[in-house]
Amino acid sequence: MVKVIFGQKIPLTPCTMVVSDGKFINDNYKRYQFNGVVTLWLKNNMITVFGVYETNEGKKKLTRNLLLDHVKTEGNIVTGTVKSINISPSDQVDDNGNFFSAKDERLNIHFKKIKKGEYLVMINNNWISSCKEN
Repeated sequence: MVKVIFGQKIPLTPCTMVVSDGKFINDNYKRYQFNGVVTLWLKNNMITVFGVYETNEGKKKLTRNLLLDHVKTEGNIVTGTVKSINISPSDQVDDNGNFFSAKDERLNIHFKKIKKGEYLVMINNNWISSCKEN
């Protein structure tokens, strides 16, 4: 039974990270705060991001998804290349900076299982969070 519960190294269903009061630095080296949801859709080679992006200039809605290409899984590591970044018409962030990686850049996602349906996730060695399978 232990092998069944802990044998799965990556999520099989969408895995959601909820970010509250996350403090970050964007591609232009400006500080911002993010409150929202990031969902890893590994079967669909996609990452969706939805939330509020807040800088000194105010709050703005962020709605994007990254489509991945050349996706490979080895154990608990998923690698791929960002094929495209789709920015929703409702996205209000002026700077089209990258969330995780730019188009044609590599993306590395490392998983460490915490318990059934919950993982510690590291994206590109600079984003660490936990995600829960939906």
